Amino acid sequence: MTVDRFAGFEAQPKSVLGFLRATRAAAWVEYRTLRLYPANLWLAAAQQLTTVGVWYFVALFLSPAANSAVGRYGGHYVAYVLVGVLLNQVALATLQSPFTTLSEAFWDKRLETYRLAAAGIWANLVGRLLWLAVFSTVWQAAAMVVLVLGGAIRLAHGLPVGAVVLVWVLLVAANAGIGLMGGSLFFLLEVKNGRDPITWVYQYLIQIVSGLYIPLSVLPHWLSAIGRGLPQTYAFSAMRLLVLTNVRGAQVTRLLVPLGIEAALLILVSIVMIAWALRRAERIAGLGVVV
Repeated sequence: MTVDRFAGFEAQPKSVLGFLRATRAAAWVEYRTLRLYPANLWLAAAQQLTTVGVWYFVALFLSPAANSAVGRYGGHYVAYVLVGVLLNQVALATLQSPFTTLSEAFWDKRLETYRLAAAGIWANLVGRLLWLAVFSTVWQAAAMVVLVLGGAIRLAHGLPVGAVVLVWVLLVAANAGIGLMGGSLFFLLEVKNGRDPITWVYQYLIQIVSGLYIPLSVLPHWLSAIGRGLPQTYAFSAMRLLVLTNVRGAQVTRLLVPLGIEAALLILVSIVMIAWALRRAERIAGLGVVV
């Protein structure tokens, strides 16, 4: 049995409803592929969880010396790192999706077909991105349950679920914007293999200056200043305050405001860049041609 990757794209009307249906079809194709090949499903799940397991043991080793540096977040370095890693795994899936989607469609000779469909390439980009975000979230949430039951993470009383979901949505949106900007370079810079430079550089910045592993308070001022420009920095801090402490209100709002602004700006810029990239490719040689 094979998966028809064109299913759901051919006859959608030019409307919001048609776009949503095509987006759902793109996500369904990704789900169906994993369902038909269970080995791929479990390997994908293992890839999602491996980083969490590695950093659990690293954090255990570092916690005696690092607990004092994360006092603002409950003073437990293992929980500090694990909450960040769980959230970042979802963000990275979203970040890397657009370039991978364009690259696979290009080399499989599907881009021209998507472009001719009423829903266009956008439905494929958005559908796959949402699927990966949901897929990663399910597995990271499962890992969170295990870690909480095992005592590695102690949740704060009265967990504000709505605020937690809002942080997740804003971070996914911000990383989608950065990922789409990186995807646009597939045509703007003719980066046809490997990784695009935008998400490649951004992923390293996350590891160093966002507070993912190293609290901003112990970084040199110039590095922490760079970190304050990254969406992950605000999302990690807000999520840790919400999940690990009883801090609420203004302190969390001060983190959500810049995160929301960055998410909105990044999405707007990415839409412009993708549209520009597609027009440029069509004008020069066509979407399916290497120039």
